[in-house]
Amino acid sequence: PATSISKGEVICLDSSGDEADNVIELSSGDEDTLKISSESGNEEDDERSSATEESSGAHINDAQNQPDAQGRVLVNINHPIEEADLFLAPQLARAVKPHQVGGIRFLYDNLVESLERYKTSGGFGCILAHSMGLGKTLQVISFIDILLRHTGAHTVLAIVPVNTLQNWLAEFNLWLPSPESLPPDIDPSYVTPRNFKVHILNDEHKTTAARAKVVEDWSSDGGVLLMGYEMYRQLSLKKSFVAGRKRKSKKPVGPVIIDLDEEDRQQELLKAIEKALARPGPDVVICDEGHRIKNCHASTSQALKNIRSRRRVVLTGYPLQNNLIEYWCMVDFVRPDFLGTRQEFSNMFERPILNGQCLDSTPHDVRLMRYRSHVLHSLLEGFVQRRGHNVLRTQLPSKEEHVILVRLSPLQRALYTEFMQRFREAGNSGWLSLNPLKAFCVCCKIWNHPDVLYEALQKENLTSEQDLDLDDLNSTSNTRCSASGLKSKAGDNKPVIGISPLQERTNQVITYEWAKDIMANYQTGVLENSAKMVLLFHLIDRSVSKGDKILVFSQSLSTLTVIEDFLSKRPIPIHRVNPDSTSQNWVRNVNYYRLDGSTSASERERLINQFNDPENESAWVFLLSTRAGCLGVNLIGANRVVVFDASWNPCHDAQAVCRVYRYGQRKPCHIYRLVCDFTLEKKIYDRQISKQGMSDRVVDDLNPVLTFTRREVESLLHFVEEEPDPSYTDLMPSEELEIVMKQACQMYPHLISKQPFHHESLLMDRKDLKLTKAEKRAAKKSYEDEKRASVPYSRPSYAHYYPASDQSLTNIPAFSQRNWRPTASSDEKPVASVRPVQSTPIPMMPRQVPVGLAGSSSGVSFPVNYLQKAGVYVQRVVTTTDIVIPGSNSTTDVPSRIGAGESIHVIKGSKVSVAVPLSLAPSPHTAPLAPFMAAHCSLRVMVKIRGHISLSLCAVLHDDYHFTFICRCFSTLIFMPFYISMR
Repeated sequence: PATSISKGEVICLDSSGDEADNVIELSSGDEDTLKISSESGNEEDDERSSATEESSGAHINDAQNQPDAQGRVLVNINHPIEEADLFLAPQLARAVKPHQVGGIRFLYDNLVESLERYKTSGGFGCILAHSMGLGKTLQVISFIDILLRHTGAHTVLAIVPVNTLQNWLAEFNLWLPSPESLPPDIDPSYVTPRNFKVHILNDEHKTTAARAKVVEDWSSDGGVLLMGYEMYRQLSLKKSFVAGRKRKSKKPVGPVIIDLDEEDRQQELLKAIEKALARPGPDVVICDEGHRIKNCHASTSQALKNIRSRRRVVLTGYPLQNNLIEYWCMVDFVRPDFLGTRQEFSNMFERPILNGQCLDSTPHDVRLMRYRSHVLHSLLEGFVQRRGHNVLRTQLPSKEEHVILVRLSPLQRALYTEFMQRFREAGNSGWLSLNPLKAFCVCCKIWNHPDVLYEALQKENLTSEQDLDLDDLNSTSNTRCSASGLKSKAGDNKPVIGISPLQERTNQVITYEWAKDIMANYQTGVLENSAKMVLLFHLIDRSVSKGDKILVFSQSLSTLTVIEDFLSKRPIPIHRVNPDSTSQNWVRNVNYYRLDGSTSASERERLINQFNDPENESAWVFLLSTRAGCLGVNLIGANRVVVFDASWNPCHDAQAVCRVYRYGQRKPCHIYRLVCDFTLEKKIYDRQISKQGMSDRVVDDLNPVLTFTRREVESLLHFVEEEPDPSYTDLMPSEELEIVMKQACQMYPHLISKQPFHHESLLMDRKDLKLTKAEKRAAKKSYEDEKRASVPYSRPSYAHYYPASDQSLTNIPAFSQRNWRPTASSDEKPVASVRPVQSTPIPMMPRQVPVGLAGSSSGVSFPVNYLQKAGVYVQRVVTTTDIVIPGSNSTTDVPSRIGAGESIHVIKGSKVSVAVPLSLAPSPHTAPLAPFMAAHCSLRVMVKIRGHISLSLCAVLHDDYHFTFICRCFSTLIFMPFYISMR
């Protein structure tokens, strides 16, 4: 039978266990709203949840990301009735894929919301986190066309990697051609030209005047400005550039002449540039490869955060690369303070997630890790759209990633053993433990091929660590390893003055004295000195024989040179495509190409086009440095990739894979990762898996298996003097292995330490570990509870409340609890049913808000709204009788009182209730450090306030869990009940 519920009644039915599948939970909100939610195990809820994905603002339901019957693509779905439909340009509508339609709609909902709200709101930022090769550039170009055509936006700033500037310009001209480039009789229903200009600022603009001219034209004419990260950083720091200026010589040749007028002109130009770029700056800012904003202390990140516009877009295929703090930096750029301060984020998310990532983590840590990962993903899903390569499965051929664990040759093992022995002898004071990147540089020379080490030894190349094409040392070498295998520690990027002894040891150059005895009679050019090199040429020969082109990626430029040397001495294998071809040796720029950081942009484009040409049957191999070849390169002419050495950052190797596995690929792709077992490289690969697993868990909301223990992940040192006997290794090739891998196992079993496996096998999604709805509610509740309990607090100064003998208490300043809450900004909700600005379950406490009470000297109103948002019940009442507040037992002061008819606020927490007078003007007879005095005393307790003050208080005991304190205190002590702990 139906049960009637009268107004004001609350019915709560709950189940302590998760086993009950048909539990009805009824709860009431702050008002009279009754919420009913059901926990059902049937599939209808999942279908209903999937059907509402589109209305949630995610736009990831590709069944709805489709053009209409006329082939038009509507952008502003769910728009207000009074606004018109906005459609993509016809040439774009014909080209975009369903997931790209969702991305364009996602950008519109976050940055524009509606045409009316665009005029009145400051806007929000978002992250388009589509994997490499999914067409983020096309999505952004399509959105910019809608933005500049239909809103009041005037300028868009696109900050991109410098080696992709020309590619961006070419994409604009391809998809949105200028009116001048089209025939005059072009049908507008077929191609609609752009109505804005595209400006580009690159290294061709050498002087400040030339750069200022480009920026001024863009600021006045409007449109899009393309520029690189380094260029933006320099201009934002107001660095001047004068044509013809030469580097200063070491020895002064005469007096230095400074043109003051020229300096003034330079400063005026730089001020104008900064005004256009940052203050107020453009209407929309777009950061391609936005994972570069991973160090909040770096000058580039600081310069970007100075841009006044809040409509910020980050494009990245890998939002989480090395650690969660880098993810926080990127999120904090697009939505400042959304996840709180760095310390708050670390306490709430980073530490719990890291603690539960390992195979030997406690069950409690694993559960908390799963809970916090889900909460973090749910918090960000409104403005972080993630799409992976799974959207390509129906449109691209298959892809397999094989991991081959390789042994060291006897010479390599001797070198590695000697190096590790020196490492252990040096201990924590040596340069190896202080800078593991330098140790990695040395080890690369060992396990890639001893020829690389021999070359460095012969040339006495003391700065040979620059051979590796790595990130800057501050951003990647944030790990200190020791002989005992210490855990990672974050690096400090703060500028320092002078050089400390620690810095001197850290900055010591690499020496190779330890290798001279072993390599005294070394003979170069022996392929078998490196097992990796033997397997590499097996993969090259077999791939070419099958008629497949192959890419070879390495971080070491010297390694690429050694590979070239071996290629030039070997014949090209006869392939089945052209069996009549005569055998000849490999020739650079004919049979193979090389691309690294020294390759010019024009040469780069020429080599790529020639290699991708289907008619080119002479070029089969492309050698690329990992960093230079992983961005802005489309090499779909190849379908096989060899990652010759593992990178510190897992996204670099993943980007290398995406050079071939992208739109346009027509052949099955095979990726080979060569990793030396029982070495530091295996540890680095294990870390890659750990980082990728954390990314899958937080960004993609997956549940990868826990593969490694904490020691295996955190310890970089992997040292064994003797590897297991290869004769005991069983390498019976599996039927699942493709033919090239199967042949490698049959021909070189002594070079491979374990059965090759698929890279994805270490990142399998455990669907059985997916959180249930009850667990998701528990995760949200635990997060809310901890958020309430972790209200930021800083100890106020009580110095002014201890007056000197000749002073009085008449001019006591008010406390300023600056860390209590920031200025509250009303989060404006977007239109329709879009959720891009969803706040946290318990919003992060803002950091600055005036604290005071009505009637106090400060004249600031009581912050009721802020307390209610934090889940605290606050009620204003009027006393009907006088309430006497007696002094302490040892005082003879006249008792204070709360008079009848006086308004007070009653603050009720989960365990404590406090009644606070509205008027709290201090009186001379009130003891400054004993403000709490209670009436109707039935219990005396000790209260300790954050270790600062201990007071003996009286209270009225209502039941086992609730007390009522009637207190009179200064306005700044109003929040102290939230820090009280009973003893």
